[in-house]
Amino acid sequence: MAYPHQDPYNWQGPTQQTHFNAPYGAQYSQYQVPNPPVSGFTHSNGNTYQAPVQNDPRCPPINGSIQHQQTVPLQQTPQRAYEVAVPTPSPSANTSNEYTGSPNVPQPAPATPPLDYQLLLLSLAEEYFAAAYDHGSMADIVRRETEMEEYYKLIATGLGCLEAVLGRCKLVPEREAVVRMRYATVLYEETENTMEVEEALSKGISICDRHRFFDLKYDMQHLLARTLFQKNPRAAFKFLDGIAIDAEAYQHIAWVYAFRFLKVSLHLELSSHQDLVAALAQLRGIAAMSNDFGDRTVLAIATNMEALTCLRLSNDAESIEQAQRALASVRSLQLHPKVAELHQLAVLTSYVDLCCQLQNFDPKQALEKYQVMQNALKSVEESHSWTADGSFAIPIPGGRMPSCKSRSGAIRKEEDGSLVLTFNWMPKEDIYTVGYLLSGVAMSHRNMTDGQKSEHMLEEGIRRLDRAVRETSKIPKSITLISTQQRWREEISAYMRLHLAFTYCRRTSWTLARQQQAEIDGALAAMTNPPEPLLLLGAYLEGVICQGTGDISGALSAYQSATLSIHEYRRTLYPSHIHLDISLVSALNTLLIIRTPTHPDHYTLPDLISFVEQLCLRNPNRQIQSAFHLVSATIVESSTILRTKQALQNALGLAKATDNKHLICMVLTFMSWKFFRGVVGEQAEKSARASQTLAQQCKDGLWISVSAGVLGIR
Repeated sequence: MAYPHQDPYNWQGPTQQTHFNAPYGAQYSQYQVPNPPVSGFTHSNGNTYQAPVQNDPRCPPINGSIQHQQTVPLQQTPQRAYEVAVPTPSPSANTSNEYTGSPNVPQPAPATPPLDYQLLLLSLAEEYFAAAYDHGSMADIVRRETEMEEYYKLIATGLGCLEAVLGRCKLVPEREAVVRMRYATVLYEETENTMEVEEALSKGISICDRHRFFDLKYDMQHLLARTLFQKNPRAAFKFLDGIAIDAEAYQHIAWVYAFRFLKVSLHLELSSHQDLVAALAQLRGIAAMSNDFGDRTVLAIATNMEALTCLRLSNDAESIEQAQRALASVRSLQLHPKVAELHQLAVLTSYVDLCCQLQNFDPKQALEKYQVMQNALKSVEESHSWTADGSFAIPIPGGRMPSCKSRSGAIRKEEDGSLVLTFNWMPKEDIYTVGYLLSGVAMSHRNMTDGQKSEHMLEEGIRRLDRAVRETSKIPKSITLISTQQRWREEISAYMRLHLAFTYCRRTSWTLARQQQAEIDGALAAMTNPPEPLLLLGAYLEGVICQGTGDISGALSAYQSATLSIHEYRRTLYPSHIHLDISLVSALNTLLIIRTPTHPDHYTLPDLISFVEQLCLRNPNRQIQSAFHLVSATIVESSTILRTKQALQNALGLAKATDNKHLICMVLTFMSWKFFRGVVGEQAEKSARASQTLAQQCKDGLWISVSAGVLGIR
């Protein structure tokens, strides 16, 4: 925190000065040494007045003395330390003891107020931190060792100033708690000294307990939970449960919300299956509590996050239905005045709603939700509620935390006395980036029939992301925040390039796809811990490009690798649905490669197809179901005509339901070859020409050639 220039706890009143416009005899006797001394100076010798060393009770004394030199007139008598000129009295003057002359004593300089070492050190600490953040504002500072060393020198010096204040100065309790909180926050953000952070926070919490500083105490516990999470996540969860119960016992409901939302974010960060289930339970608990207390904004945020967590948990029909029910609850709250003011909530709702339709993929519904998202993004540009860092606050009634005085932290008090709960989210440019990514994915099935709109959206999203990185680098921030934001942007850029590469593969632009793959490989190599979906999609892209360019052995190696193999998926304890979907598609491509009887791995075909059959048919993704029916119809030689027709009919129906023109083209082309090969007739010609028209619409060179060949041999 930034410390104020004036110290309200150690304010010094104005220094009292002795005025010399009174008669001399009325102040001192003729031969008495003045006491108290003039202007606070003690008598040292005939030429010197020595200022007394005032020991500041808040900081240790400083050795040495401050001397003020003043020349004594030559006419000075031994009895006096200074001489005053006495004029000759006139005959009419009063002969009483009262002296009417004006003394000729020089006025002493006003006394210098004592130096406030607390304020000096605290101000210096903030200056060092500000200089470090300004020094580390460039996103590529981590690549320059010299600037990195200078950055941490400034941070260490600022921390040293705070340590000096805490160790050598006597602070009032509230200020000590604030300084300890600031010290622990910088340690947490800039270092890995978790033990020191815990020690500083523990001392601060003890001070807050003794003096009943509830808001400061909860802020420290919030930070302590995040610190514990770095070492032992389960210990952090247990700690959060305990302090949430204590806050609820005091009826500090605002902080109960804060602690529970923190626990949800930590569970989502781990993102394992059991953590997603735990996060879902916490969100439903928050929703129930906020509904009981009538906090509609908290209820809307919790319900929206519940829908998003359901989508991350699974892609089955039940999870999608639960997410849609949660979104329906959010829409029912949109007429509430406080909820309607939250533009961030409207954007988040449109994102989650579109993701629901992409999971189930109803083309008509996906286009409608795409338009809703576009309208929500238009409000972002018009809204003035977006901050530079993307954080936003939702209002909470003041009765949820009556004693709150803090102007910072998870729960803060506004100038009008209302309470707000603060959330960290994305700035405007990152909001637009996610919008471009979702738009490109939603329009990918119509890319070639809609003027390559999906490609243009993804390319524009990548350009805007690069521009946002350059503009954000000019804003002073800590290296920790820059690194976190940079990692997220590198990941989102890799996702956009992956979808763009697959879009190029759809129209057989293998050179462009290879260029994007090189960019993706470089990004993955630079990441310390790349996300699992990026690794899976990157490996699958390698197999697709190899298969499309004729490198069958390279494609089979990619599909049967440990990353994509369906057999490796079975050995995973809690596999994600993304892992399952990509492994299934890799297995289907493997079946197409080894279906030839002369292939060395052809003997594994029956076992593989029987294994993936139920997994594909039970999969909620209808495009995977359609692909399996098509593959099974082409590779099972011993099946009857009736079973083949049934498989092709199922594949065609599911492909039409998802508006997948590539699958429709493949089904019609195989159907023409299988049933109308060498047959002359109107029906045969219609089937062949329909497949060729679809291939031309998709601009797929391979299937244009295949459909033309089928049309020529009918």
